[in-house]
Amino acid sequence: MCGKIFEGDTPPVPCPVCRAGEEAFVLWEEPAATTRWKCTVCGQIFEGVVPPVPCPVCGAGEDAFEKIEEEIPVFSQNTNDMFVLVGGGVAALEAAKAIRKRNSTATITIVSAENHYPYNRPTLSDVVAEGISFANIILEQPGFYMENKIALLPGVEAQAIDVDKKMVQLSNEKSLPYTKLLLATGANSFNPIKQQSNAIPVRVLRSYEDAENLVNLAGGKRVVLVGGGILGLEAALALRERNCVVTVVEFAPRILSLQADEAVSAMIKDKLEELGIRVLTGISVQEAGPGGVILSDGAEMAADVVLASMGVRSEVALAQALGLELSHGIVVDEFMHTSHADIWAAGDCAEFAGRVQAIAGAASGMGAVAGASMAGDETVPYKPFVPATMLEFADLAVFSVGNIGNTAETVLYQNTQTGVYRRLFFNQKTLAGALFVGKNPGAKAVTAVTQGVPFAKAMELLSD
Repeated sequence: MCGKIFEGDTPPVPCPVCRAGEEAFVLWEEPAATTRWKCTVCGQIFEGVVPPVPCPVCGAGEDAFEKIEEEIPVFSQNTNDMFVLVGGGVAALEAAKAIRKRNSTATITIVSAENHYPYNRPTLSDVVAEGISFANIILEQPGFYMENKIALLPGVEAQAIDVDKKMVQLSNEKSLPYTKLLLATGANSFNPIKQQSNAIPVRVLRSYEDAENLVNLAGGKRVVLVGGGILGLEAALALRERNCVVTVVEFAPRILSLQADEAVSAMIKDKLEELGIRVLTGISVQEAGPGGVILSDGAEMAADVVLASMGVRSEVALAQALGLELSHGIVVDEFMHTSHADIWAAGDCAEFAGRVQAIAGAASGMGAVAGASMAGDETVPYKPFVPATMLEFADLAVFSVGNIGNTAETVLYQNTQTGVYRRLFFNQKTLAGALFVGKNPGAKAVTAVTQGVPFAKAMELLSD
């Protein structure tokens, strides 16, 4: 009746507060404490009593999850600083969390060009395949932002930055002052495909709106998908689920060349073609015309839609206007400092140690380090995220982690009867990468590659 909770072997009748009788009492079971779990394949972090199996983002199994021992930051400094985070992805969100853990009084504002709360970008192919709603891919519920006093400005772009006045000019004609600024502007899909007049549409899959547009493709549409990497293949499978007629066109000699060796690439190609997905390698799409595409050898292919999945390019327009140091992305150090004292960068727009990783796990880690640094805590520098890939469809399961290929020595275990294929890649007798078909050791393999375990220790993965 009154909601008061009491302890004891029997309820206190009548209720000491509202005088309710025995029938008003129910046994209260203390809710189980939640735990934070990290998927070592995609890097996504989840909360729950048990890990979400399979991983909602990448499909990895239980072995891929590791428990995160929650650490309360020792550093704490409450200030009146104004933290402005430009970008609506996981990097900005993790930065906001890191700041708030260390500073309970500062203002935190996330400026997001997308008209949504931050969401799981790697799940966009699932949106296409299954039509799942935005509520299923959101990273944090709206209440989280209210509870943590994080202001989110969705559908608003940062158009210019005045570093002298420390002001961000917004697309809603307002200005936002800052003390410290994070650029987490992400990346844009690379799409060099030319379009003739009245050409068929050329699309990309980078945002939730892109996914919605692809969902609206009627079944039976002929789709030419340009790009045979992991994201391209996931999109091809998703479109096939939508009853589209899909052809994958890959310029490299084989598909999934960064995550698989020649033998496994051939396995994947054969399995895709069994599902009705045509795969063409060693060729590219030059341009789109009114009735299809023109290939690099001059041949024409009938199609209704082109989907470009050819990688991304860091979004650096704001950084360029500010004169920040750039290469492939915004150059940062191990604490995500840019070349300007009061500006940090993280995520797909940032380049660390000469590389833009442009994967969700790296963006999450960069954001957490940037946020801590912005709050004044520089105890834990950023360490590059070791990329892992999980591709599972039909009866084929492929898992790879680290550097596949370009290594001096490999060890292969294969059982043609069971379909098990396991290959380890070494640099100077230390493990650099691992590739598995069938059952895989999950988090053990990721940890082993991350640590660069010696040859003898790595061999244990073959018999796991």
